Amino acid sequence: MINAQEINYEGEAFPQIWMGHYNPEHLATQNLSWDFVQKHVDVIEFYINMVAYRVPAEDYQPFIEQLKENDIKIAIQCGYFDWRPQSEDFTTDNPKGIAESVNEHIEKGIGKITAQTEINKLHHLMVAGGKPDYIVLDGPVRRLMNPGADTGRTRFRGDEIGLDSLDDAIIEIIAYMETWREAFPDIRFIPLTNFPNWGWKGEIAYWGSGPGGMFWGDYFDVANKLLDALAATDLPVVGLRADNPYEFIMGTKNLTGTPWENPDVDHSAIDWLGRVRELEVLTREKGFAFDLIVNSDTGGGTSPQLFMEESLRFLETYHNAGGRCERYVFEGWYAHPKEVGPEDKPYTLTNLLREAILRIKHR
Repeated sequence: MINAQEINYEGEAFPQIWMGHYNPEHLATQNLSWDFVQKHVDVIEFYINMVAYRVPAEDYQPFIEQLKENDIKIAIQCGYFDWRPQSEDFTTDNPKGIAESVNEHIEKGIGKITAQTEINKLHHLMVAGGKPDYIVLDGPVRRLMNPGADTGRTRFRGDEIGLDSLDDAIIEIIAYMETWREAFPDIRFIPLTNFPNWGWKGEIAYWGSGPGGMFWGDYFDVANKLLDALAATDLPVVGLRADNPYEFIMGTKNLTGTPWENPDVDHSAIDWLGRVRELEVLTREKGFAFDLIVNSDTGGGTSPQLFMEESLRFLETYHNAGGRCERYVFEGWYAHPKEVGPEDKPYTLTNLLREAILRIKHR
């Protein structure tokens, strides 16, 4: 374990702490201790297809009761515009296989259609007494304009057909949010960007491929236009989230031997951390909070110990560079850590949360 370094927020508002995991309900169903974390964590984030296909409603019920007792809010990560379920009936018993296929042709109107489908996907969570407080849109612009990337495609564009313009994509994002708000009037929204996959201010993306080496495009232009458009609505959009694992922010993610078109980029010559800081500043200038996912790509593929150690290094590195986020999000969707708890077992996800909370938040 790396030596603890307290992160001083004296005189500043404490950031929120969020946790995401494929199976956070295991904390209740497996009777795992997380007393400290549940007193300090603000939001638990669920992945919508786990709710729709994998977890029985009866497994959620005791966990939802714990969340309510501790005033912990619920977020849903969703916004899968470029996936199409084989059935719109999500009331059948879980677990069942995730039956979805790539939406090969994104057309106008997909925003409302996707929201209606995803509202139905929450059936088992709702039966268990839960309801969403936040909707986190997972890469909405790239899903609408460059669909199909979740299939593992390494080229910036595949055979799927996306929307023609950013303006069209923003219209669908707003329609998506409006549809959710009709069903849940108190809902709040946070769009998410897979930041290393975008260029920035005319400079290359981490992969260095695609037009101008910017893969999906220039996120500086996207962020300005998207945030301005959202600010002009009355929608409760409360932040923008960057997904940018530690190795990418440090420029140490090795692409050698990968099938990318142009992996021979001198990553050490580019200030990747500075880009994220610039996105933070821009987001706040536009009137929104800034969220950062704190995790490790290498650690997630190697071991829970490395995942935790690298995530904590990420946290300290970002803070030492002047970064101040309104929300820090600790998510595990990699092979590691498999275990969500108990919090006193080394290298579980709640063990990481406990250590992070002790460093940045004192209540």
